[in-house]
Amino acid sequence: MKNKLTKNTRPSLAVAALAICGLAAPANAAIVDGLVEYWELDGDYNAGVDATHAGSLVTTGAGSGTFVTGKFGSAIDLSNSGGNQAYISVGGDENDMDFAGGNMSFSAWYTTESLYTNWQTLAGKGEGNGWRIARAGGSGNGMTFSGRKPHNFAAQTDDQSGGWHHLVTTVEGGIRTDMYVDGELVGSDTSGYALQDRANAMQIGGNPDAANRGWNGNIDDVAVWDRVLTADEVSSIYNGGDGASIGSLTSSGVPEPSSIALLGLGGLALAFRKRR
Repeated sequence: MKNKLTKNTRPSLAVAALAICGLAAPANAAIVDGLVEYWELDGDYNAGVDATHAGSLVTTGAGSGTFVTGKFGSAIDLSNSGGNQAYISVGGDENDMDFAGGNMSFSAWYTTESLYTNWQTLAGKGEGNGWRIARAGGSGNGMTFSGRKPHNFAAQTDDQSGGWHHLVTTVEGGIRTDMYVDGELVGSDTSGYALQDRANAMQIGGNPDAANRGWNGNIDDVAVWDRVLTADEVSSIYNGGDGASIGSLTSSGVPEPSSIALLGLGGLALAFRKRR
């Protein structure tokens, strides 16, 4: 990974300093907030927030995963058909990816190839009460989000062929689910289903409970948050189709503190010392 991200380092300090000085934080500064994990897939399966969440490629039969030119740097090209499957299994504590009863957002860039079966899965934790994002049914032109049985929220989209597409799904626990494709809100659901625990490791390009529904195509720049991304944040990632990687937004989105900001940061530290 070129940019290692942590939850409580320079971004939060810089934003605090800017706030004290009465300066607005950059719009991209908030992207790091609530970022649970990020996989660049830039030639490896490393994780950008917690190293234990690094993935590993799993294959069965003639299924394969190879790195190809991606939306940013490299991407994983998964070749799946029938019993020939390939997916990335995410490591670490599987509970980190449940978001039970709470909020979540998921972002990824993808391309599609042949629809060899229904419900080819972009990412997820399984069936039943597990969340998953997949191509819709037999047509494959829509994308679906399932977060709790029997809830299956489908957003109809244009034909998914023809190059890279960007998808974001946001879940406001028990209230609302939104799906964005290529920067546009394509569907919303207010059925009120809350996310629940599912004792599976998250898979990228696969479904832990449906072995023959792996993604057939490329996947790049995958990220999950424990909060709801705003429409403006979704737009900043899509960036008019050119795209902005999560790594670029979280590293360059928060500049080094200026001298004025450093003065503000010093004031913040002094205030904390006085309160102790």
